[in-house]
Amino acid sequence: MENTFIIGAVIGFTQLVKSLFDKDYRSAIIIAGSALIGGLAGVFGIEGISIANGIVAGLTASGVVTLSQALGGRSISVK
Repeated sequence: MENTFIIGAVIGFTQLVKSLFDKDYRSAIIIAGSALIGGLAGVFGIEGISIANGIVAGLTASGVVTLSQALGGRSISVK
């Protein structure tokens, strides 16, 4: 299970870096926001999550969305 989190976090972080290099700030803010929300869950101790685990969970969530979009060929637009 931990390997899945690590893979998802790497995908999320990679997409964050790619977005920053491509100057796609909208995507970068969404990914960073996901990590921030996860980190805040750790700060407030929601369900025993540590700060580091929360950040990884946030990056994993954004990584899963990115991977799902790539596999499904569909994009989720945020307006």
